[in-house]
Amino acid sequence: MIFLQNITGFMVGKKYENGGIARDGAKMVTAVACAAVPKFTVVIGGSFGAGNYAMCGRAYGGRFLWMWPNARISVMGGEQAASVLATVRRDAFE
Repeated sequence: MIFLQNITGFMVGKKYENGGIARDGAKMVTAVACAAVPKFTVVIGGSFGAGNYAMCGRAYGGRFLWMWPNARISVMGGEQAASVLATVRRDAFE
């Protein structure tokens, strides 16, 4: 399997959680983990959070993992982190 990663991660929030993002993400993780073929990952842009994991990130120990020179890996993308921090700050004032 070849994974080309440029993923912001899985969407967070009540809307997506009610829509089943955790269930759907778990199905993808299970499918990738159970695949008995060599796995190759190429990070061509950003690779963040659970999206990185689900698309055969380092935790899977795939056959090879290559990264473009401008590729980025993080727990959370910059926009998502800013949104979470703004929400936390707003909730603290309420």
